[in-house]
Amino acid sequence: MLSRGAFRALPFRSQLSQSFINRNISPHNLSRPSTIRWPLHRPSPVPATSRGYAQKFRPKYYRYDPDQVRNARPLLSQESIKGFFKHRNTHWGAIFLTSGGIWFYVSNLEEVPVSHRRRFNIYRPEDVEGEGARMYQQIMQQYGGAILPAWDRRTKMVHRVMARLVRANGLENVDWEVHVIASDEKNAFVIPGGKVFVFSGILPIAKTDDGLAAILGHEIAHSVANHAGESMSRRAVFMVPLQYLMYFLDNTGYTAGLGQLLGSLALEFGFNLPASRNQESEADFIGLMMMAKSCYNPQDAVGVWERMHKAQEEGGRKVMNRSKTSKRSLGLPSECEL
Repeated sequence: MLSRGAFRALPFRSQLSQSFINRNISPHNLSRPSTIRWPLHRPSPVPATSRGYAQKFRPKYYRYDPDQVRNARPLLSQESIKGFFKHRNTHWGAIFLTSGGIWFYVSNLEEVPVSHRRRFNIYRPEDVEGEGARMYQQIMQQYGGAILPAWDRRTKMVHRVMARLVRANGLENVDWEVHVIASDEKNAFVIPGGKVFVFSGILPIAKTDDGLAAILGHEIAHSVANHAGESMSRRAVFMVPLQYLMYFLDNTGYTAGLGQLLGSLALEFGFNLPASRNQESEADFIGLMMMAKSCYNPQDAVGVWERMHKAQEEGGRKVMNRSKTSKRSLGLPSECEL
């Protein structure tokens, strides 16, 4: 066996020892006790103040007693509500709000062009154009690739009828922009700002320039009468406050959770549908006036709306039969009799 002295004399032993010494012992360590540094015990980078803030605002969870929740008092009791309505300040506040509401309503009444109907409106056509610009961007993103070129015969037909309607009715002050979309959809509309969109699927229903004039005149009439601003005014002043009222009654328990449903039905059948019918009838009337001034035959409007009504019924849609409205409108103005 090798002796301990012989083992010390081996070269690799001396090199290994010297290497270990060179790596771990320095003059600094020889002069003072060495300190072992453990990486797991380094100071936290998060200050103590931040740790205290996090512990202070940590979410707390509370246990609740089911009996206490079951027997909890409502936020507003019947006695408190009765006292509120019987209070003198409430009466004065109701008088003030009613007077202010009547003044606000009367001061924003205006007359619709051509039909001379009185209606409530707080939005001017210029105010609605901002909403129309956003709608225009959305429509162009959806149908921009399907717009027919200017040399297409369908585009030329729409431009020809549109130019005649605009020139005869003095609407050159509007920056009209016409787009014909290659689609089987039977639709046409005008958004605020004079942007006209006609789907090619409606042209077989129009058949002639006179039929197309009935469709375009109806859509232009919506823009001339600012029906978009009227609808926005009705929604902002009447519909939104009623929805908040029903939401409040639902949370107090007085409508048994049916307030929003009842409010939606009341708005739909009490405001939206009647107003929509009035606007459509008015657009028919104004459109016929435009046709007559442009020397188109208003009688063709009846056939157009009958074909439109039939096509929409075949597609499974329930729509208002505007052919009856057109017949009534034809009997009203003497200017429409050619």
